[in-house]
Amino acid sequence: MNYYGYANGKILRKNDIKVGIGDLVLLRGYGAFDYMRTYNGVPFRVNDYLERFEQSAKGMKLKLPLKRKEIIAVIYKLLKKNHASVEKDFGIRLLLTGGYSLDSYLPSLKPNLFILIEDLPQYPAWYSEKGIKLMLCEHKREMSRVKTINYLTAIHLADERRKQKAQDTLYFYEGKILETTRNNFFLFHGNTLVTSKENVLQGITRKAVLALAQERFKVEVRDVLKEELNMCSECFVTGTTRGITPVVQIDTKKIGKGKPGKNTKELLKMFEAKVAEECKVD
Repeated sequence: MNYYGYANGKILRKNDIKVGIGDLVLLRGYGAFDYMRTYNGVPFRVNDYLERFEQSAKGMKLKLPLKRKEIIAVIYKLLKKNHASVEKDFGIRLLLTGGYSLDSYLPSLKPNLFILIEDLPQYPAWYSEKGIKLMLCEHKREMSRVKTINYLTAIHLADERRKQKAQDTLYFYEGKILETTRNNFFLFHGNTLVTSKENVLQGITRKAVLALAQERFKVEVRDVLKEELNMCSECFVTGTTRGITPVVQIDTKKIGKGKPGKNTKELLKMFEAKVAEECKVD
């Protein structure tokens, strides 16, 4: 849809937002982004997402042209202009490019900032009801704690993933489980919840789930060995668009009983309740 978006101080229709061929986002694939969503028309944990966006910009040595409160004001203005409501939720994409470089290599002192309103991706109901399959791949994202626009490996593997009838790819590196292409990965050993500590993006849904899990389970944030996939009782992934999604198979290995586990289901209910509480509409 041709929603209203923000481009360097201007509110424009998405189809009217342009970036020049000299921007490093095109010449070198250099840029940072973030993505959040609304529930009931209300942005979920906007400050957490913007803090991560600021850290990504800092990590890539790009200066944000707006302060956080100014970005929040733009987001709410765009949501209102695009008629976000209880009935209509949106995704919110923030993109900070390398800008127009003088030598086609080093970032500009004036990065370009875009804020786009998008329809949320739609996933089959069975993803949550029956669980998904992951395909293993040895890979570690560059600058793992920075949300860059580099999805080269993920996109390159898409054909193989489809051949294996997997819904996402799970990265491991030097014998340690990391994350999927767009989600954080968790596993249960009985009532102990485990997720990777290093070389993963600090997901906002991950942060929320870890806090909720402390109320009910033992939680370990540490290195996760690849061999643990053979011993775990449940797995799931977390992300902005889908929240919590059960994982029932990794490559040819069935997880647990091959269906969403009771602990994962409980966490999903807890997360949905937390979202409803935080994004309540009076």
